[in-house]
Amino acid sequence: MGLRLFAKNIVRLFGIDLKVHKKSIRRHDALEGMLDNLKYEIADQIGNIVLPHVIKAQETIRALYSSRKSIARFGDGEFNLIEGRDIGFQKASPKIAERLSEVLSSDDENILIGIPDVFGSLDGYCPHVRNYWREFLPNNRKRIYNLLDLNKTYYDACFTGYAIQAAENDEAALNRYYAEMRKIWQNRDVVFIKGRDTETYANDIYDNIKSAKYIYAPKEHAFEHYDEILNEALKEDKSSLFIIILGPTATVLAYDLAKKGYQALDMGHLGKDYDWFMRKEEKAVGKFFAS
Repeated sequence: MGLRLFAKNIVRLFGIDLKVHKKSIRRHDALEGMLDNLKYEIADQIGNIVLPHVIKAQETIRALYSSRKSIARFGDGEFNLIEGRDIGFQKASPKIAERLSEVLSSDDENILIGIPDVFGSLDGYCPHVRNYWREFLPNNRKRIYNLLDLNKTYYDACFTGYAIQAAENDEAALNRYYAEMRKIWQNRDVVFIKGRDTETYANDIYDNIKSAKYIYAPKEHAFEHYDEILNEALKEDKSSLFIIILGPTATVLAYDLAKKGYQALDMGHLGKDYDWFMRKEEKAVGKFFAS
């Protein structure tokens, strides 16, 4: 559903006379203004909208460095896999669906479960990201809600792709954000688990660690080799911090390692996000996630 059609459906639902706005709605900036005002009009008519409770990105970071807890993150790809739909680099299977469902329903206090903080206000995101979720959620919100516990506290899965997605353009504020992030692994022995032959970056957000080891896995369909990857990881000392960059496999692996007494972080696009920020490239969100 396009942004214009989405707006039409909303204003129709709440009895707004669209004919009055038919000229201005053709302009994207005017449409953005209408959508911004709609939240106030809707709030006046609806007393109670249930939203997942998602801790903000900055607080998610603080929880990780202050408590040494682990995190497993879910996005649209993981939700698709739970429901048996393939994604670009991971085939669906009953086993991965079962394991992802197990992680999502975890109530282990040492494992933070991350989901996108996109179910309410999208003001904190750049226009491209806002538009993506406004198209995605009308057709998918109900099925995702069926997978979630709306009485549970989740953490922001998008904290690892902050600069590329955020509305924030203040360089000083973004530098403070990454300085907070780097506290998580400051002077730690780190084991990285990542796809074989994946890209390395000129600007390394992990350059303040004490030492690094690497465990490599297939870039695509890594879950088909899950037991091998896990067994290799379990050879490492429990004082090591695991940083896992391996798509949906990282979600399950962070959970299993945390259950074994390690601190394990499913960190996704963070390295790319930081490198993009440091190189000051023009923001191109679609290209960022496609590469």
